Amino acid sequence: MHFDLSDYIRDDVQRTRRASPKEQVLFNKWGKAVYRLREGVVYDYRGRPRGFIVGTTVYDLRGEHRGFWRNLLVSDRMRRVIGFAPGASMHGLVLPPVEIPPLAYRDLPAPSPPSGLTELECAPFIPVWSMMQFENLLPSFDDDKTEGEGS
Repeated sequence: MHFDLSDYIRDDVQRTRRASPKEQVLFNKWGKAVYRLREGVVYDYRGRPRGFIVGTTVYDLRGEHRGFWRNLLVSDRMRRVIGFAPGASMHGLVLPPVEIPPLAYRDLPAPSPPSGLTELECAPFIPVWSMMQFENLLPSFDDDKTEGEGS
């Protein structure tokens, strides 16, 4: 299931009606919308790019391997499920009902992926929830900059 949020994106610029790129909403183990996947780039709901998906491999903005993406499921590096997109299913794992996604801010431009990102081999996922919170899978490196400024 894909959500077209183009009519609801907060944007001060007058826009003409155009087809929105397809995006998938990614939910955590409680059914809360955490990220959005568009054209291989993972965004948070503040419009900030948070990572990349190369084939079945999830990378953060610095190019560090963070997990896997397969059959609408996201796992941590240990192949334990950490998030999912609508329509996902896994034998032996109950996925929660999902909440309505929040309104998305206008996306910032995605940076170029670091060089050398390749698809890593991924064994089947383990049908258990990861102990890691999905929100922590892809750190926001711009938060590091803002914490040190103005001190």
